[in-house]
Formats: sequence, C-alpha cells, structure tokens
Amino acid sequence: MKIGFFIKWPKGQSEKLRYNVLGDELYAESMCQELLKSGIIESADMYYPNHLPEHKLDVMIYLNDTNPNQQWADKHLLYMQNGYGEGSDKAIENLRKENYDGYAFISNKLLNLHQDEGFEGIFLPFGVNTIHFYPREKKDIFSHEVAYIGNDIKGEERTIKYLFPAKSFDFGLYGNWRNPEPRLRRKLQFWRPFERIPEYRRVFYAISKGKISQEDVPYLYSSTKINLNCTLQDCVDWDVITLRTYEVLACKGFLITDRVGIAEKTMNNCMVFTDGDEDLTEKIEYYLDHPEEREKYAERGHEYVMQHASLSSRMNELILYLDKLL
Repeated sequence: MKIGFFIKWPKGQSEKLRYNVLGDELYAESMCQELLKSGIIESADMYYPNHLPEHKLDVMIYLNDTNPNQQWADKHLLYMQNGYGEGSDKAIENLRKENYDGYAFISNKLLNLHQDEGFEGIFLPFGVNTIHFYPREKKDIFSHEVAYIGNDIKGEERTIKYLFPAKSFDFGLYGNWRNPEPRLRRKLQFWRPFERIPEYRRVFYAISKGKISQEDVPYLYSSTKINLNCTLQDCVDWDVITLRTYEVLACKGFLITDRVGIAEKTMNNCMVFTDGDEDLTEKIEYYLDHPEEREKYAERGHEYVMQHASLSSRMNELILYLDKLL
C-alpha cells in the first residue's frame, strides 16, 4: 500500500514566518515513520504544495481542509486533526461536499455526529511518537518553574486565563510571541502608538525565549517543574485530548491543563486540571512546594501514555481502516 499525507502549507513555511515547526509537518513525518515500521506499507511520504506525488498513490490523507485531487491517489481520506474557529461541526459539514472516500477524527464526539448524519469514519486520536518523546536527563537551562511552548493562536480570553498567570513565576515561554504589525502601519510609523496591543502580548513578547529546537522539546518537558497546556476552544467543545498532553506525559513531565471533559474522565490521576486565573496561580504555587506529588502524577501519566496512546497503536488502527477503503 502506498500512502501519502498532504498538508496545505509549503515545506519550510514555518521558518519563513519565524514560527516553530508546524505541528502538521511533525505529526505527518512521525506517522510516515511509524507506518513504514509496520512492514505492511510499501511507501509513506509527506506531500505539500512544493512537493507533490510523482506517481499515483493508493491513498492520500489530507491533514487540512484541502480539496481531494483525483490525480494524486485512488482513495482520499480527510483527517480532521485541526481545530476550527467556526467550529468543527460547521467545518465538516462544508468539507463533506468535497466527497472524500473516508474520514478520520481526533474527536469521538464529532465522529458520532458525523455518523448520525449518515456518514462513516474512524476515531483516530493523537498518538505520541515514543521514539522521540521519552524521559530525558534534566538540563539546568530548562529547569524553569513553569514552561509552555506555543504561539498566539488560542485567543485573548483563553491565553489570559490559562497562560498569563505564569508570568509571575520563572516562566520558560517558547515560541513566536512577537507583536504583529499590519503592513500599512509598518509604513506609516506615526500610527504605531495608536495601535492596541493587548497587555498579555506585550508581556509575552518581552519574556519569550523564542523558538526551541525539536531536539530540545523533550528535555524541556522532562526538566521543567510544571508544564502548562492551553487548549483551543474548538477542541474543548469537541472533547479532544491534544498531542501536547501526550508528549509531555511521555517525557514523564508534570502537567497542569485546562479542563477537557474526556481527559478528566479518563486521565484524572495523570495530570492536574485548572479553571485558570487565580486557580492556576494557586496550583502552581502548591505544586512547586510539593515535588513528591508532581512525581506521582508524572509517573501515572507516563504509564498511561505508554499503555494507551502510542503512535504505533494509532497507525495499526489506521491501516485496518485503509484496508477497508481499498
């Protein structure tokens, strides 16, 4: 079986934008590596606008809202592994018009809605690449009190609620938090003082440590005392456990996260949940003072991921589904 994963962004786009590497790229590469290890898949590669298939594949899996191209493959699968500002239910309603041959979802709740409306699909939650994400030796450079990797895409309300309280601690903030300037205002310098830039963005721009290499990410997760997770609202609405959650736990990192129903139900003893704002501040203070409790959570979280959320098990499920499509 010859499989491709298509992302709509040109390879290296994140470098041009000074972002961390796009998550879609990293996840697609990990899925390709895992599929090839199975011994069943003849080829698995990642494609993008500046790298297209030279020969027709058996299956092309689309990781974004990209229209299927019949010249690329015999079958076309949409993998809904992004969040949408309009809501994933609205997004899938529009995307189904493109007539994909199959569908995969990181949200079981969304899959159920999809099936109730007469369509088929598979629940394919995120899986962690345990070849890269595993407990590492602690490094002093990453031994922050609190740490977070990301960009300013969660929205002002959630960022202030679930990340901004960390500013009062030794906060290892990584990613692109620069203040964007509209093209016109860049040219008209005298307009700059009148542009409203939220306080959190000014603060985060000042304290951000910039990009972190993918090689260093597991060391950060393993070394920092408290890792934070802030989930996109659409993922909260549709009960999605994010890939970051699994990756932190795979590194035996201690995690404080916002509330997602399915995570609270299945992983309540693996990480600490917060309502944000003062509750987050209080929990950071408490767990900084109780390292033995952090270690217990980290041990249970690591054990859970190894048993239930490895990428190898997810790809076995994908292979079974693709066999049915073909």
